[in-house]
Amino acid sequence: MNRIIRNTSSLFSAHLIGRLGSLVITAWLMPRFFTENAQGGYFVAIALTNLIASLTELGMQNPLIREMTLHPEKTRHYLGNALLVRLVLSVIAYTLMIVAGISLGYSSIIVMMIVYLGLAEIVNSIAQLYRCVFRAHEDMKYEGITVIVERGLYFLIGGALILRGYDLLNVCQVLLIASGVNLFMSVGFTKYRFTPLRFEPSRKIVTVLMQQALPFSIGNLFNLLYFRVDAIMLSKLSPYGVEANTWYGLPYTIVNAFTILPGAFIMGAMFPVLSRAFEQERDKLAETYTYGVRWMAITGVPLAVGLATLSHEISAVLFATKSFDTIEKIASAWTWLGISGGMLFLTSVVLTVLRAADKRRAFSILMGTTALLNILLNVYLIPRYSHVGAAIAMVVSETYILIIGFYYISKYITKLTAIGFIFKTIVISILMGIGLVLLKGILSVWILIPLAILFYGGGMYILGELRTEFEFE
Repeated sequence: MNRIIRNTSSLFSAHLIGRLGSLVITAWLMPRFFTENAQGGYFVAIALTNLIASLTELGMQNPLIREMTLHPEKTRHYLGNALLVRLVLSVIAYTLMIVAGISLGYSSIIVMMIVYLGLAEIVNSIAQLYRCVFRAHEDMKYEGITVIVERGLYFLIGGALILRGYDLLNVCQVLLIASGVNLFMSVGFTKYRFTPLRFEPSRKIVTVLMQQALPFSIGNLFNLLYFRVDAIMLSKLSPYGVEANTWYGLPYTIVNAFTILPGAFIMGAMFPVLSRAFEQERDKLAETYTYGVRWMAITGVPLAVGLATLSHEISAVLFATKSFDTIEKIASAWTWLGISGGMLFLTSVVLTVLRAADKRRAFSILMGTTALLNILLNVYLIPRYSHVGAAIAMVVSETYILIIGFYYISKYITKLTAIGFIFKTIVISILMGIGLVLLKGILSVWILIPLAILFYGGGMYILGELRTEFEFE
């Protein structure tokens, strides 16, 4: 498990630095220099391009990592053939982005944002194929380097432009340039550290990847639809229009920043290990699965409790330049989004295990029903409760994934080897939450946060749940 810890550290550190830089721009600079309508349009453009860009992935990423992990000698052939497929899909997806932006009746400035942000998404989707090589070979430090450079450029140049009075369209252009640098570095690392870039087009390799990817592509599309359609629906169904996207997008962006841990740990470092355990080391699967659930529960549950409890206090500090009414609107969504953000730590384990175990049908059905549930909830809740309704829909949807997903894995794939950590985590988190409720009217939020961390960490340490050893080593 030393490799898992090392790779998790590399990805987590890099994405943490990147997310912090993006947060400074999105959650601190933008609210101070742009109107809520302008920033709401930016969040709409981000959601739309990110959703349609999922078509380029076509469920290919995890099968590609899986095959290169099991057959490392064929890395360049898998990579090259996957690249051909992605280039074709990228042209289709980019066209759809532009058409969708115009057809939905968004303003010309939002459409221009879609033009630049969409191209940045396409460039990043191509770079992601090269990152699959880093993950398959379990050497994620190269991904970490590309992330730091890309996000660093965006932070330094984008932040400077905002401070000098440039508009959001220029910030989108900077994001495109940073994505291009990311792709250039990813290609270079792959060529000089892992494999030559020459390859032979192979119908057999494309068929192998597509046989695994296509069933997952439907599930992945539903997954992205579930996570992104709320922002698009919010701009059309909320009585406040795109301004509601600002009140929802700001807390969503901040809460989403915390998901770098499950992204690095489960989806990044542990996915190859889970794939290998399922295919070649079945006796280790249960403990590998338990290891992932354990750490995601230990980190995700207190995060949900803390963010939900302190949502108003944190909003007041971060958005002090906004009116009281705006702060309350942001905080009301943050309370629910904080809960869903913590739950996402555990649902990431569910989805990663289904992918690693190649349970295509189950994954697609789970994500399809989740997306349908989320859309129906948004149709009902957004016109009545605007951005808060969208946040509530997210919590209900995450709960659905959690219950159905864990039930399926327990019945058909593997079972947890221990569950005591779950009860300990819940009890200490509840006690922490009660303490925050009692003290938040007395102490500053900057004191409450470290106190909560110390209390929770100390409690879990006393209960023996902060050990790092892994039993089957």
